[in-house]
Amino acid sequence: QEDRRVAACWLEGSFASGSADAWSDVDLHVAVYDDRFDDFFSERLDILNRFGTVLGYGESPLPGGARLVFATIAGPVRVDLYIERLSAIESALRWERPRLLFDREGIAANLRATGDVNALLPQWLEGLVRNFFFGAMWPVRMWGREEWGSLLMNSLAITFQFLVPAMLAQDDPRNYYRPHYHNEHRLKPERRREVQALLGQIVEAFRDIGTGGVDDERLVRLHEVLLGRIWQELRAACAQWGVVYPEAAEQEMREYYERELGINIGRP
Repeated sequence: QEDRRVAACWLEGSFASGSADAWSDVDLHVAVYDDRFDDFFSERLDILNRFGTVLGYGESPLPGGARLVFATIAGPVRVDLYIERLSAIESALRWERPRLLFDREGIAANLRATGDVNALLPQWLEGLVRNFFFGAMWPVRMWGREEWGSLLMNSLAITFQFLVPAMLAQDDPRNYYRPHYHNEHRLKPERRREVQALLGQIVEAFRDIGTGGVDDERLVRLHEVLLGRIWQELRAACAQWGVVYPEAAEQEMREYYERELGINIGRP
């Protein structure tokens, strides 16, 4: 508030909605006067160090000329600092109502939830399906090279990258857009139990990895269940949101898995 380059400051995310827990990030937004934006951004690490010593950080450009600096500071505490141009505040998409901390320019009326998750979800879902089938050769490639650690890692990763989002798209669209690796706890209890049971099956399938090998039969059974569930939920999500599901791509991969690894995935 003492920095006169800053026109307003507010919180978004869990600390704005009241849903924060002990492990939540602090999503801190500042609106900076346009003619001071570059100057403010050049001092971004000095600004973060006022909160606590920066232990590590990264950054990313955002729409409308905004910048995101994500940092872990001493504590440790995760802080996501969103630096926005004052002139672009009204046009920025926001999914939740922000919590205003101070406002020199009376922009409170422009800090409203403007994003329509339901309108954007079909587009996001199309991208999710495309990404899944782009990487769908992964089990055959890693299996053939006996890259068991990578195969295990990917089995876990696709559960959260594709299965959980496909479930949320059907049951809780407002949380679909959140980072995928934080969304397990947003599933319905019965969905979460199903995902956790699947994770247990993944761990069981790779239980011999420490000996330098794996049991092919267990891996085949795992992938029949895992891939079948992902396809089933992606297809159901697409049907709910009017997105065309790529049946031809699924059939190609179905035949590929059976031909190369003996994986026979039944249709739901």
